[in-house]
Amino acid sequence: MSEYSNLNISRRNRLDGTVVIVDGIGRTGKGMICTILSSFRRVEIERLEHVIEWVSILHKLGQMKHEAAVWVLQMEADNYLINSMIGRNTNFRYADQSSAWRAPAALRYFRRIFIRDKESVIETINKRRPIFQSQTHNQLSNFQLYYDAFGDRLRFIELIRHPVDIIDAWMRRGFGKRLGVDPLQLTMCINYQGVDIPYLASGWEDTYLTATPMERVVKMIESWWRSSLSAYNSLTDKMKEQILFIPFEDFVQHTHPYLDSIGMFIGSDITRHTKVILRRENCPRTVLSSERDKKMYMLDGNLSEEYISIVHQLSEEYMQWSDKLLV
Repeated sequence: MSEYSNLNISRRNRLDGTVVIVDGIGRTGKGMICTILSSFRRVEIERLEHVIEWVSILHKLGQMKHEAAVWVLQMEADNYLINSMIGRNTNFRYADQSSAWRAPAALRYFRRIFIRDKESVIETINKRRPIFQSQTHNQLSNFQLYYDAFGDRLRFIELIRHPVDIIDAWMRRGFGKRLGVDPLQLTMCINYQGVDIPYLASGWEDTYLTATPMERVVKMIESWWRSSLSAYNSLTDKMKEQILFIPFEDFVQHTHPYLDSIGMFIGSDITRHTKVILRRENCPRTVLSSERDKKMYMLDGNLSEEYISIVHQLSEEYMQWSDKLLV
């Protein structure tokens, strides 16, 4: 045992202000929501910093002590906000969803790189009270850790989407074969029988190794859904009040009532820039049920009865859940 193992690491001199985590499984519309949020009063451009979710996953898998994980989340949230306010490590890659050029009044982020006095940034933060936002993946099941790190400051926006649409999007991205294989896919993996497999397959590793790519996708989405709802149902009512679920399909069709809900939830409101961002994100728009019928037809022709049953069960649960959330 290390001589330092009994030390209690701490960060009591933390910044104040709201911390918004925009979460959901991949292809649920998080980037769209983050871009729209950046048009709200005082909301900073999103930070897509994988270390935040990696720390959380390592903690969940028992690879990191609780107090260490809490400290890293607190430290990194403050670090990213300070860096953002002085123009350090801001994403100026034009084509990226998280690029400063896609945010309203983009030049404000460019002007920040000329700030010389780093110390004055604390005064700026205290005066302007910027709202930090970060995009994560599959973190609802780890909500307790985020709550322990940020307490009442935390606002968790959870994007959900019809499982058939997610499965289709994942298949088009090749996620049934690329995870753990493609170096460009920065997914947390575990080693099982000499093979790197995504952590979402934890508990059904043998099935993952023998499953087809489409079966893998179905099971991973089921794993996310089950662990997320289980974690949510275990929370206190007070903690649940710090989570806002947004069904993708209803948001893109009935956008404006959701904007009011989001504003109240994070303590902000829309600005004159929001209308421009909504037009660029094609919100509101019509979602055709016929398109999902085509996707389901494709699944019916490529999955066994066992996996089709999983898809139908997930779809039914999703519709029941999303109906409760309509604004």
